[in-house]
Amino acid sequence: MTDAYSTPRSADVAIVGSGIIGLSCAFHLREQGRDVLMIDPHGFGNETSFGNAGSISIGDVLPQSTPGVMMTGMKMLLDRDAPLKLDPGAWPRWLSWVMRFVYYGGASRVTPFIDAMHAINDASRATWFELAEAIDARELIAETGWLHVYSKESSFEKGAWERKMMSERNVSFQVLDAKGLRDLEPAIGKDFQRAVFQDKALAMRDPGQFCHRLGDALVARGAQAMRASVAQILPENGQYRVVTDHGTVMAKTVVLAAGVWTNRLLRDFNVKIPVIPARGYHLMYPNQADVVHRPTLWAERYMVLTPMVPGIRMTSIKELTAIGREPNYRYIRRRDADARRLFPSLSGTPVSEWSGYRPCTPDSLPIIDRLAGHSVYLATGHGHFGLTQAPTTGKLVAQMMAGEAPLIPLEPYRHTRFF
Repeated sequence: MTDAYSTPRSADVAIVGSGIIGLSCAFHLREQGRDVLMIDPHGFGNETSFGNAGSISIGDVLPQSTPGVMMTGMKMLLDRDAPLKLDPGAWPRWLSWVMRFVYYGGASRVTPFIDAMHAINDASRATWFELAEAIDARELIAETGWLHVYSKESSFEKGAWERKMMSERNVSFQVLDAKGLRDLEPAIGKDFQRAVFQDKALAMRDPGQFCHRLGDALVARGAQAMRASVAQILPENGQYRVVTDHGTVMAKTVVLAAGVWTNRLLRDFNVKIPVIPARGYHLMYPNQADVVHRPTLWAERYMVLTPMVPGIRMTSIKELTAIGREPNYRYIRRRDADARRLFPSLSGTPVSEWSGYRPCTPDSLPIIDRLAGHSVYLATGHGHFGLTQAPTTGKLVAQMMAGEAPLIPLEPYRHTRFF
């Protein structure tokens, strides 16, 4: 692995960011035979992609903002145990974003976002199988489905609109009573009597390992990798000078898959996109059998327990913050009691904790686009769906670059939709 990080001086395509989005772009561009250089200071998948909940949620159709989101959010802010947190020291960074977020959730505006969310998520089942099989990592993709459970009947009833949106878009799902739920998850807590099961959804058994295997496979196929932090990207003589802390790279084309760091690299193009960091957290518990068999979301707490190769992962919290702000691990530590309420047989103390920035847009849709007048492509803003949407995003970027018809219409994901 170390030898792969020598510093090249030129490339056909420089991809800034080696999380699952950047790696997926690199995969599909290498499939086209392009000379690809991946640049990331932390290597393959060691930032946001490392810590997700592992659900490849192809059946999810709702953006984060939906009708009534303002009232729901205000109630959450008054609830110590709610998953939504606002970092008060970072309010200048997120305040205008929140106002736009609430606006996009209006009843008269949200339907196109639902359609676009469904389009990219639904396409991702096939692209995930394609990617995993190509690098011989199919065993890391489990066909376990995606389970949403409810501790209150009122919450389940409020989910009727979401189920209607899913039904109208032919999403495969089952509504489960207490018996049906326990047939799937026998160890679920007694408080949970209702569930919705997306049976065609997939689960990632080890996001970090998958990213490393994908990165190594790309290097073996001729891609280049460089451990470096990109400071600036400058147009120069029909190419782009990518300035890093480990030297300069000249590239004909640049793909920005840098998550929340993307805006810093757009300064010289006079473009700013509404992507802010929404920090998520996880705790890892020791590996143990027969506790949980698939990604399971407690709907009211927006907390997920997932069985993975390294152990059982619990993820939660959406903390609107700013880059560089210190994480507040007490938020996720307080969820330990909830994890044991969801699955009472969960044992042992957490062996590790993690936090990372989800790059979130106010309409919950990713940005997949090309800057006008430039050979600079954007692949960012995937928010809570980066793992789900990564292979489809990579294919769309490669199709754009090749001038091919896109797998799905690209208009809903253009960066210009915000201006």
